[in-house]
Amino acid sequence: MDSEKARQFSTADVSIVIHATEDENRILDAINSTLSINADKFRHMESTGHWKNKILLLTGNLESQEANVLAQKILSSLSSVDRDQISTSYDSSIDEKGNLYLRLDKQGICQGRISLSESDSIRVKLRPVKRFSGHSIFK
Repeated sequence: MDSEKARQFSTADVSIVIHATEDENRILDAINSTLSINADKFRHMESTGHWKNKILLLTGNLESQEANVLAQKILSSLSSVDRDQISTSYDSSIDEKGNLYLRLDKQGICQGRISLSESDSIRVKLRPVKRFSGHSIFK
């Protein structure tokens, strides 16, 4: 099978939590310039935190071509250390349906860098057109 076909995605779901102390427009501008996702792709939902602080949840869904562009941008921009981290934690990055889950560093994105992070992250779920076999995503 062609390795490019093995890495095609049907959709990408992106979710971001924006805290009251963060500038929503700055984050959306950074996401647009670093990940090429326009602000109009996101739905906004307001919530309240434990201490009555405002929390904004942004969710966006990218279809086919946009999902593939995002996946290629992320995977080609990650450092070898981040790529190794995904590879070694493969079982926790891919679910039973073959969806790939990534957490990107929100502060890094605001500085124009794409890297992985477990805290204060931008969550990305990539749904493949076909299930991945083994570690084919990195080939």
